[in-house]
Amino acid sequence: MLDAILAAITNGPAEPFDDLARAAFAFQYERIPALRDLADRRGIAPAAIRSWRAVPMVPVAAFRRLELAAGQPVELFRSSGTSGGERSVHHHPFPGLYRAAIDASFPAFCLPHGGRPPMLALVPPRSQVTDSSLGFMVDHLLTRFGDPRSAYAFGPHGVEAAAARSWLAARQRDQAPVMLLATAFALVDLLAALARYGLRFRLAPGSTLFLTGGFKGRQREHTLAELAAGVAEALALPAEGIVEEYGMTELTSQGYTRTLLGGPPGLFVLPHWMRFRVLDPESLEELPPGEPGLLALFDLANLGSAVHLLTEDLALAEGEGFRLAGRAAGAQLRGCSLTVEELAGGA
Repeated sequence: MLDAILAAITNGPAEPFDDLARAAFAFQYERIPALRDLADRRGIAPAAIRSWRAVPMVPVAAFRRLELAAGQPVELFRSSGTSGGERSVHHHPFPGLYRAAIDASFPAFCLPHGGRPPMLALVPPRSQVTDSSLGFMVDHLLTRFGDPRSAYAFGPHGVEAAAARSWLAARQRDQAPVMLLATAFALVDLLAALARYGLRFRLAPGSTLFLTGGFKGRQREHTLAELAAGVAEALALPAEGIVEEYGMTELTSQGYTRTLLGGPPGLFVLPHWMRFRVLDPESLEELPPGEPGLLALFDLANLGSAVHLLTEDLALAEGEGFRLAGRAAGAQLRGCSLTVEELAGGA
């Protein structure tokens, strides 16, 4: 099964998506007792699955209480805990799928014209935070897609403004396109540091910003428009050079905006081995485009844990993708909580 999913990610599916979804669920049904018990109580047999939509959804909250692993974990990823609650833990037995998912999606959305630009990462390196899925991803990106001038500018106390200033100044002299990889938090901190010193840079045309992460746990939220204005002023990097990424600890794959290909900002699309729905929080029925509801994601690369996830994010379907609409409130997550109790009862 692992080889089939790897091939589907790397080369495109050789069989219908629903067939791969059924096989992936059967693989997890055999190996994860909590998922098997949940499916049995609901009368869902893997052989009867005809659509990926019928695979039982696992709320992301389950990762805070249960070890959901279809094999011996090789990597252990924990959520940041910025919202002050329990941290999710993803026991990941197949990190090769994670790397394959990055390799098959990141270049298409973030390097559509090819090349290996110098990359500056404003995220903690793996040596600093060994259990961060974002750190795992960025470490792979710098190694696989960045040129030798790539570097980190993030230390134990956050963004290292002096290192970032030196790197930006050197790349301005080079006048070759670069890529910045930053969380929204870190970008705000960098822009504030540059403003304090009265510094502005003019990065080469074609430079891009890979923006990941939101503002959970911060008192002040900055909109994408505010960030784009700050980046344009401080770095001469236009809004159309900003690619947003949607990911989470509980997932293996990521969604992206198609900004570099002329797509609208804020509209996330998924790679071919993923699917999504927007669901009514009460009935969990699929909603029509434009109506906000809970975002559900199907990720074949999540073979090692749970392929069908019910997130705590609100979204609206639009065209081929979705727009985020905030986080679900407690009352909207009642169905998620009940499913977590079912899973825990069967673990």
